[in-house]
Amino acid sequence: MINDEMNKILQLSPEIIKLREDISFLEKELGKVILEQDEMINTVKPNLEAEYQKKIGYKELERMETEITARRFKRQIELIQAAVNRQESIEEKEIENQLDDEFQEWYKKIEEEYRKMKEAEDRLNCLMSDEENAEFTKLYRQLVFKLHPDLNPNQTKDEENLWHRVQLAYEGGDLEEMRSLAIILDAQHETIELPSSKDVLQKRKQKLTEQIQKTINTMSELEQKFPFNIIGKLADNDWVNTKVEEIQEQVNQWQEKCKHYEDLIKVLLVNKSAGVN
Repeated sequence: MINDEMNKILQLSPEIIKLREDISFLEKELGKVILEQDEMINTVKPNLEAEYQKKIGYKELERMETEITARRFKRQIELIQAAVNRQESIEEKEIENQLDDEFQEWYKKIEEEYRKMKEAEDRLNCLMSDEENAEFTKLYRQLVFKLHPDLNPNQTKDEENLWHRVQLAYEGGDLEEMRSLAIILDAQHETIELPSSKDVLQKRKQKLTEQIQKTINTMSELEQKFPFNIIGKLADNDWVNTKVEEIQEQVNQWQEKCKHYEDLIKVLLVNKSAGVN
């Protein structure tokens, strides 16, 4: 058996051997950048977003709620004034129902922000220990090299399904599932020998090179966007406090509008009841 393998190697040209070595190196490099990109998207990004929600997002939610309240009061004034102009009775219940309908999209946004706040809280409360995180990362690295479609272009259907499960486990931070998948794969995975065709190997090498550059470009683009572009700022208490103060000032402005609109609504209703147009 050993002699057969040696004969195969001896039969390969130096150029083929070099291409195989280049491909092996590029596969490792692609695996590294894939892992880095996945960590950015599935670990660093949600952790940063959770930290942002904890430090600043809660205040933005308060601003949104106050703004919606003020806008609803303003719209209520418009509907009351329209009824007054038409010399119609003011049906407060009907107006409230209309406002509920008109502001449905706003309320959905509020619900979405509350969901984000809850997810952020849960995420920060359930972070893995350093030991668990190290094991989780190690298992994922092993599975990436064995199952990622860019590194394993000739996947079977079972391997595709396993990779899908790996992605879900990684996104959900499910260590137990990751352990199970590693055991499953170890039981069925076999090393696939590289082809010996020069044309096939050259195409593989070119594709790997392109995939590496594409992944690096994607990471560079991500670094310019939220929340990666505020990593340093989130760690700066002065910046965080200034940001919160700015938002609080906006909250105060919307609260003043709410008070003004509420007072105006009372005047309109009193005047209408008294027969004053």
